[in-house]
Amino acid sequence: MNKNIFSTEFKVGLTVIIATFILVYGIIWGKGFRLKTNKYKIQIEFDNVGGLVPGDPVTVNGVKEGKVLHIDWKGRKIICTAEINDEVKLYEDATFTIISAELLAGMKIEINPGKSNREINMAKQPFRGKYGGRIVDVGMTMDRLARDISGLTFRLDSTTSLLNSILRKGDVERNFNSILGNLNQASRQFKVIPDSLNKTLRNLNRSVSQINALIAENRQPLKSSLKDMQRITKQADSISVSLKMIMKNIEKKQGTLGKLVYDSTLYQNLNKTLLSIDSLTERLRKKGLKLSLF
Repeated sequence: MNKNIFSTEFKVGLTVIIATFILVYGIIWGKGFRLKTNKYKIQIEFDNVGGLVPGDPVTVNGVKEGKVLHIDWKGRKIICTAEINDEVKLYEDATFTIISAELLAGMKIEINPGKSNREINMAKQPFRGKYGGRIVDVGMTMDRLARDISGLTFRLDSTTSLLNSILRKGDVERNFNSILGNLNQASRQFKVIPDSLNKTLRNLNRSVSQINALIAENRQPLKSSLKDMQRITKQADSISVSLKMIMKNIEKKQGTLGKLVYDSTLYQNLNKTLLSIDSLTERLRKKGLKLSLF
């Protein structure tokens, strides 16, 4: 009897232990916990975290591989420190996005490891992340959009009412009829223009013909005049070259003009000669010219 009781108690206890183990394992597997503890930390910089808190999950391609450890301020930016399993490899084009973990509440960091062949440089932390928004944010955006649409509908109604009131007054119809009448009158006036325009074109053709005939008659004199002008231009060029050479000689103090311009001795002698001539002229004027031939 005692053996049967012991055997029954043993079986019950063993069953409870196995059920407890299965329950704990199911909870661990459901929550994504792992017995393996090899992890590494990464820092991600965000402008907005949208309510993310320490302990929120970090998923890689939708699979939970870590959690958020710390959230700190760095100036106007927010730095999130997270840990992920060392089995996860990140590459240069990896992206980090904060999105809703559940439909109505909870946030998580979703990591896309990237498709590059080069692994990410861990020395460049913090990595740049972005805020993907929440379901609540979408609802708020839709609410703002609905208010804007409501305001636009009100403005459209007001505009429609104004147009209806204008049309009822008949002002638009009268103005439109007046415009059509002005257009008809202008078209009747334009009918007269073709005759005067044709006359003007005929006069222009006649003038062009006369100019062509005049050019044909005076073509040879024009050619000779052009040749004379070319010859005069060549002579002017040669004269200009000669003048340049003369100026160079003067600047080099060569020739009579060069010496006359730059030689002070010649200037002084010339000045003395002029003074002598002036003195001789004055004496002749006063005493006269006396010649003694014998």
